[in-house]
Amino acid sequence: MCREPWIVWFLIFSTFAGGTIAAKQVQERKSRKVNRVKRPKFSEKDWDGIYFKNLFKDGLVGPRPAQLMPGATASNKPTGFGSSEESSEPTETSSQWHGLVSATTIEDEVKAIQKRLGMEVTTPVKFKSEYSKAHQSFSMLSMLFGIVREYDSEVRWKRFASEAQISFERAAANSRVGTIQAYESCKRRKADLEEMIRGGNFNESEKAPEELDWSAVIDRSPIMKRLQVSKDLLKQLSSNEKEFSDGTEKIFHESELVAAMGYALMMENMTDADDDGYLDLAKSMIAAAKQTKNACLNQDYESAATAINLIDQSCNNCHDEWK
Repeated sequence: MCREPWIVWFLIFSTFAGGTIAAKQVQERKSRKVNRVKRPKFSEKDWDGIYFKNLFKDGLVGPRPAQLMPGATASNKPTGFGSSEESSEPTETSSQWHGLVSATTIEDEVKAIQKRLGMEVTTPVKFKSEYSKAHQSFSMLSMLFGIVREYDSEVRWKRFASEAQISFERAAANSRVGTIQAYESCKRRKADLEEMIRGGNFNESEKAPEELDWSAVIDRSPIMKRLQVSKDLLKQLSSNEKEFSDGTEKIFHESELVAAMGYALMMENMTDADDDGYLDLAKSMIAAAKQTKNACLNQDYESAATAINLIDQSCNNCHDEWK
């Protein structure tokens, strides 16, 4: 028997401690061994067929669906783009807007104008020298929300259309000059637009009239300037087949705007809207814009290039006669 008890306790403690340390080391080694899933590898063929390379060419296949209003049937569908029954004449009983410009184009254009206003209405000093840009933007907004107000199917922001239209009409009128008062008015309307696009309400500044007077909604000059922008873009994007293929969505957007602007300029009480020659040129431009839109849907470059040339001719003939 051992006569030194401390030796016994030392041996017991050493054995226990050594076993604990060894067990801990084994556990740490095990915990460091993590089996991870290998990172997947993809090749281009794995994505082929999942996403469209060109929405208009690959996605829009087959006949176009009928454009129906809520509750309408194929037998009583409203006239619109591509309808043989449609008329270019404005009527009091029905609206042609849905057949000229889609709700998507209206929404996209409103958002684009909101971004431009963020650069056009910044400081009183800059506004004083560049107020004409804001004047054009607010004129377009007045026109677009006039369209939304009369649109005969669902379109975004329709419940604010009356308040927005009259507010932008006033802002367009105020921005004919670069005064501090005009700047403050435009700044408020810019903020109202931003709030509405974010999903909020539109701040009603005044009561809108029951009926639209299109001669008050828009002036011809700023709309003509926007038409020129559309015409230049269309010519650029149809300069060759590759430009057309790459820019089909933009061409589609601009062709719908051309048709809508042409129709607005024909409204009752608009300047020269009672002149048959002027109306004929406006109708020709609208028809060419429709042809351009249909060419985009069919990915038909030759037809689009021909139609865009007709838009250009209509504009040039109009400018030669009504400068």
